[in-house]
Parts: sequence; structure tokens; C-alpha cells
Amino acid sequence: MPFDQIAVIALIGLLAGVLGGLAGIGGSVFIIPALHIVFSSTLFGEPKDPQIHHLYMAAAMTVNVTVSVPAAIQHYREGAVRTLLLRILIPATAAATIGGVMLSNLLSGEALRLLLALFLILYSIWNFSIIARPRRRSFTGTGRVERTPAHRLAACGAITGAIGGLLGLGGGLLLVPLLQLACNVRLKNAIATSSAVLCFTAAIGAALKLATLSQHGERIDHAFVYIVCMAPTAILGALWGAKLVHRLPIIAVRLVMTFIIFLAATKLIGS
Repeated sequence: MPFDQIAVIALIGLLAGVLGGLAGIGGSVFIIPALHIVFSSTLFGEPKDPQIHHLYMAAAMTVNVTVSVPAAIQHYREGAVRTLLLRILIPATAAATIGGVMLSNLLSGEALRLLLALFLILYSIWNFSIIARPRRRSFTGTGRVERTPAHRLAACGAITGAIGGLLGLGGGLLLVPLLQLACNVRLKNAIATSSAVLCFTAAIGAALKLATLSQHGERIDHAFVYIVCMAPTAILGALWGAKLVHRLPIIAVRLVMTFIIFLAATKLIGS
């Protein structure tokens, strides 16, 4: 692979790591659209491969692990991870992730690409509407009482894992708002706990997606080329992002994150 392509892929990993560390979302929400855009006919001019989305999913889901682990460690040091919630969230999310990945293998790469773009656009619109609401709750959630019964946590994990496995997302994109809305978890704790969950569930989803790449005519060694290029910079970005989330205005972080996701999704449609 030419050096310029390696450098761009490494930069994608860095930006994905920062985004994942800031928002607890893993990073693949940025990686998959970015790879499609970079390797489209208008940029590096790679030959059209209708199943390449499966390869990008496998690489991105693996990098999710490298993003989640350092971010979760940093959040844990800050005392933000709600460890008691993990015993329900991890198994529920992991089981649903396996189902989501298996379902993704029944669809073509092009169908998954368009499905991902549609989902991200709808998610961004919804997130913009949440940000625009008056009297938003604070980042620390002072005075908030959490509601975390097992059935609510299991539902949050199941929804997160199923959609995350299907679309190749880490799942934090959904788990963070679900923990807020369904369980009344503070935003800071939701981001931190999401990163901790992804350490386990992202690894399971990535391993399964890599193991089934041959079903789509793609090769594991090709996926690892992207992984090796992105993982080191993604780790650095995740550590930086996880530190910044405890120091930056959370609404500003959420606004920038949503804008990036929306822009990537619109570009994904035309890539």
C-alpha cells in the first residue's frame, strides 16, 4: 500500500479515536464512512468492490476495541464507570451483537452501506433535536436519581448490540442515549460505562465479523492492513479524547460529534 494511503488511514484512526474517547462510541461510526470516501473513485480511485463494506466493517469493529480499552481505563480512573451496570449490560449487548453480525452477513455490502448512511442521518437529526431542547440536564446530572433495573439495562444492551452488530458500529452511539433516557444515567457516566461495555462486546463482534469475511469474498489479511494502520493512532486519539471529555463543555462536544457524523453519512451515500 502506498505511503500516502497509509498516512490517510492512520489519520482516520486518530480522528476516530478522539471521537470515540470523547463520546464513548467506539470510532467505527467515523471509520466506515471515511474509508468509503477516501477509497472512492474520486480520491484514491480504488476499483469498485460491491462487498468492500464488509471488509471495512471488520476493520472498524476491530479498531473499536483499541479505542474502547484506553478510553475505558481513563474513564475508570476518573471514577465515571458505573461498574455495577456492567454485569447486565455486557452479556445482553454481547448476545445481541452476535445476532446483529450474523444478520449483516445475509445482506450485500451495498445494502449495508446505504442502511448505515440512513441510520446515521436519522440519528444525527434526532441528536440535533435533543441538543436544541431548552433546559438541558447538566453533564454531571446533579440531583438525578438513576433507574437501573435489570430489564431496562438488558433492553438497552439488546438494542445496542443488535443494531451495532448489523451496521458495524461499536454500539456506544446508541448505548449512551439509551442509558440516559431509559435509565436516567448521567451523561458522563453513560459515556464512561459505554466505553467499558465496548471493550468486551466490540471484541466479540469484531472476531465474528473477521471470521466470516470469506463469505463475501474478502480476506482477513486485507482487513488487518487497515487495522495495523489505524490501531496505533486510534489508541492515542482515544486517550486524548477520554481526557478531554472531562474538561470540555459536553454540549459543544456532542454538537461537533453529531455534525461530523451527519456530514460523513451524507458523503457515504454518494461514495
